[in-house]
Amino acid sequence: NLKTSERFKKVFISPDRTPAEREERKKLVLALKDKISTEPHMFHYLKDGKVCSREHLPRHKAHGQLDDSQSDVSLEYVPTSQDLSLLVELQQTFDNFERSIDLRLKKCS
Repeated sequence: NLKTSERFKKVFISPDRTPAEREERKKLVLALKDKISTEPHMFHYLKDGKVCSREHLPRHKAHGQLDDSQSDVSLEYVPTSQDLSLLVELQQTFDNFERSIDLRLKKCS
């Protein structure tokens, strides 16, 4: 049973769609594709059985940053405390790895 398994307790397996659900989904996908072609400047998605749209925010391909060339607004990333703690943990791991390599090199020489 997945629900009682510690490893898979957050896994949800969606049942197959019925023929009626498949037909409804097909109509939604066609409506979504139509919206995408008629309103390419917007971001479109399916949610709760509806086609939803919002303003599209283009991202810089290499860094995942907002492309502000088309906007007067400048956005800046502010790291959260969780981000900072992960960076500290990463730095500690790297330092430990570096020390272990130094010890191995000393043993070899």
